[in-house]
Amino acid sequence: MSQDESSVSSREREAARLFGLAAELHRQGRLDEAVPAYVQALALGPDLADAYNNLGVIMRSQRKFGAAIACYRRAIALGNPTSGLLSNLGNALRDAGRLEEAIVEHQKAVNMRQDSAPALYNLGLALRDFGQHETAVACFDRALSLRGEYVDCRWDRALTLLQMGRLEEGFAEYEWRWKLPEVTRRSFEAPAWDGGDLGDRTLLLWHEQGFGDMIQFVRCIRSIPRGPDSAVILFCQPELVRLFADVAGLDRVVPGNAAPPPCDVQAPLLSLPWLLGMRDGGTSAAVPYLSAAEDHPFRLPEDPAGRLRVGLVWAGKPTHKNDRNRSSGFTPFVNLLDLPRVAFFSLQKGPRAADVAESASVALVTDLASGIGDFADTAAILAQLDLLIGVDTAVVHLAGALNRPVWTLLPFSCDWRWGVAGETTPWYPSMRLFRQPRPGDWASVFRDLRAELAALAEGVAP
Repeated sequence: MSQDESSVSSREREAARLFGLAAELHRQGRLDEAVPAYVQALALGPDLADAYNNLGVIMRSQRKFGAAIACYRRAIALGNPTSGLLSNLGNALRDAGRLEEAIVEHQKAVNMRQDSAPALYNLGLALRDFGQHETAVACFDRALSLRGEYVDCRWDRALTLLQMGRLEEGFAEYEWRWKLPEVTRRSFEAPAWDGGDLGDRTLLLWHEQGFGDMIQFVRCIRSIPRGPDSAVILFCQPELVRLFADVAGLDRVVPGNAAPPPCDVQAPLLSLPWLLGMRDGGTSAAVPYLSAAEDHPFRLPEDPAGRLRVGLVWAGKPTHKNDRNRSSGFTPFVNLLDLPRVAFFSLQKGPRAADVAESASVALVTDLASGIGDFADTAAILAQLDLLIGVDTAVVHLAGALNRPVWTLLPFSCDWRWGVAGETTPWYPSMRLFRQPRPGDWASVFRDLRAELAALAEGVAP
């Protein structure tokens, strides 16, 4: 063996060693250590396709989608891509909002492996996000024919059916959420309620998801079949306790940070549409089903100019998996603030409330969020506003449940409850939907929004 051949062999062995080390660190979740080890391996062995693929996996998990796409493309360029690698690239493209490109790569993955349930599932996700819901469900069904206990696929199939308006079927499938690894079912001594007449029993309903979900589905409580000696207790987030105190059919509200009260049977709130056999999911419930306290001490100051009072919310919970798409941020709202017939108020809570000051707009937007302690406070404010404009957050659900005028701004691929098209929603008669015409296109949404808001403001008498 020549010296050059020996040197090459030595580099290859060291590259393989470093790749093995990086892969082990990766498996242990020590990503900050795994990345430089992969980089060192590639410095010695630039043709290590698996190293690029694994780097892509890490970059995607860290939401660095551009870098993930580049890593996957490099791995593919090194030759002989697998169906799994093509699916990985498709997933990163989907995360980045490049849906048409994602569909192309996922279709390649399926063509390469017709019997791959993951490839079919990933193709279905991209098709659903692109608005091809029927084709997406067909992909999910094919995947499930290959792997019946494919929990993630079952879950996304449920969400897609719900978005398509197939509520009865969708809510039955929605029960698959309990098999998701990230979902933990509460443990109670009382048995699960089967949806039958309560008779004289006490039913404990408990929260499992976010504020918006609770506000949306608390409407179903009034439909529970019960006898005169029964009781229904809601175990919920402390921020909702005062708001839910007067919900029809509810006898008691207990904060979720307290000990669960004794009961005869129990059920999660979001299972009510399925347990009660609601074909419409509860959309026919009378609205409003929540109310603001008439004696609430908060009062908006008088406006001598008689301007339209408009509340704003521009960011949701950052831990929400689709928050990067559903939250517009405050910047596009700045283009509304010059409308002279409108007084703007911020209801934004959390770190993003500081966006107003950071954009030098404090003279144009009055902060109300600093005085909000819970959702009962928010309800009192909404009762005094002429309109709420917000992204998909709990506050728009609350405005809809109060039957207050609300304009909800939606990303192209939105949450299931807003359906697939249209400006209205059966969940909230007072709500108008403004949808992105293309992924990431907030500019079109705010252009239409500005025109509609200007016209509405001009109709308000001075």
